[in-house]
Order: sequence, then structure tokens, then C-alpha cells
Amino acid sequence: MAFIRKRTTKNGVVSTALVESCRKDGKPRSRVLVNLHGAESLTVALGRLAAKRDKLKKDRAGLEPDRAAAEEFYEIFTSATMAGRVWTIEERKEIDGLLRRRRRLLKRVAKIDTELAIIQREGVAIKKHCAASPDEIRAEADKHAKELQDAENHELGLALIRGKSIESLMKAY
Repeated sequence: MAFIRKRTTKNGVVSTALVESCRKDGKPRSRVLVNLHGAESLTVALGRLAAKRDKLKKDRAGLEPDRAAAEEFYEIFTSATMAGRVWTIEERKEIDGLLRRRRRLLKRVAKIDTELAIIQREGVAIKKHCAASPDEIRAEADKHAKELQDAENHELGLALIRGKSIESLMKAY
């Protein structure tokens, strides 16, 4: 039977996990099924995962046109190089910058894909033990999505107060 274990870490942060009891070598043990990341119930945990998944999918969809353009640029650049094209120093500096941007973009896309896979795996493990209805989970997801948006807006506001431009923030992202 699975249950939620709650503990406080050395840093004072509350950590929760879905665990089940089992026996190993005749001794009772607990096996962690999934980390709930501080959520006090399975419904809240599923809602948080759903909100995070929705945000990541939206971010991924926003990056897709840039990824396609970056791949097209890479194909054109490499085929011209393979055909014997010699680039000038100015062209090479521009190309190097574009290749760095492409690498950062692909790294961000790969990170999003990894996070989505983790969310999928955790969601399946939690869903097996959660008795909440889809409407309850969606309500939690909407609540957490608002919290995520408020945190993002707060971070952007703090950056603007510090004097950073929106353009520099978008480049860093």
C-alpha cells in the first residue's frame, strides 16, 4: 500500500514522496515510487505536473520555428562548406555566432524534452495511486499555472528594476 512520506531536509525544506512498504531480507523497508516535490497530496502533485507540462509544451512550440530555421541554416552552411566554399573572416564570425545560438537553442529544446519525459513518468506513477477526478486535477493545474505565471512576472519585474532590458532577458532565456 502506497503512502505519502513527509520529511524536512537539512535546509528546512519540506520534502514529500510517494512510498510503498516492502520487505527485503525479511526486514520491513520503504521503497520510493516517486518524488512529489513538496506536494501535500497526490491531487496537488498531479496538478503541478500538469501545469508544468502545459507550460513546457507551450515553450517547446514557441521554439519549434526557430529550431527549424536553425536546422535549415546548418544544412545550407554545411553543404556550402562541403562543396568547397571558403568563408571570409567577417562571414565566419557571423556564422560562429549563429552556430552558438543554434547550439543553445538545441540544448534548450533537449532540456525541455527531458523534462517532459520525466513529467510523463512521474505522472503515470502518481496516477496509479490517485483517486481524484480529472476536474479536480485540472483545478489544481489551473491554480498552479497561475502561481507559475505570477512567479515569472515577478522575476521579469525584478530584472527590469535592476536595469536589464527585455531584449537582454530574452537573449539569456
